[in-house]
Amino acid sequence: METLIYNLLAYINNSLDKDINYHIAKTLLENFHKIEGFSLETAADVCNVAPSTINRFCKRIGFKNFSNLRNSVIKNGAPLEKNAIDLSGERFIAQLKENVEIIENIPREQIERIVKQISSSRRVVILGFEKHQIQALELQKKILLAGKFCECNTNIFKQMDALDTLTEADMIITISIQGQLLSEEFLLFEKIKRTKGKSLLITFSKPHQHPNLFDEILQCGKIENSAVSSQTLLRLFDVLFH
Repeated sequence: METLIYNLLAYINNSLDKDINYHIAKTLLENFHKIEGFSLETAADVCNVAPSTINRFCKRIGFKNFSNLRNSVIKNGAPLEKNAIDLSGERFIAQLKENVEIIENIPREQIERIVKQISSSRRVVILGFEKHQIQALELQKKILLAGKFCECNTNIFKQMDALDTLTEADMIITISIQGQLLSEEFLLFEKIKRTKGKSLLITFSKPHQHPNLFDEILQCGKIENSAVSSQTLLRLFDVLFH
């Protein structure tokens, strides 16, 4: 659910023209809590466009078709709503402490290997999705201060387009805390699978959930501690580039 909201908002915020796709994005946001019950034909009627236009729009924002878009709401809605519950100060600190302990137990050899790979890559592209685009920019700054320029576009669609131009001498760093964007229903899965060069995933999900998709996986927290993911990422970046 959260992924779809961010993708729709990103499309609207980055649109130069209020074209038909802008209208579709705005209409879906206005009817967001009804999408779960929409058929393709219903969505097309609500947006006043043809069903084929809805499916083309879904591909533009990272879904294979409207069915995949709707399923992302059905499958991911409940856990995200639970995550939105405000933590008490005590529970917030406890969750952050648990995540920091995981970071401290990352093998030093893996950290050194990742930093060396970043430094030696011809081109480094950071993919920061959903609410972690700000943290992705912080990582970009950290890497720059360490002497390496890397790319971090805040436009999610330009981020995905960048994957098509990478070579074996390049590297991508993907930040996806719950790993939902890496499921096969999203176009990003196929793009990363085809991408040349080295790849690093920063996540809270278990490494076995993404077999053969990344060269390196940094698990820096627990899924159940996702509410403190922003603070956890900042601590991880401090450890990587202290």
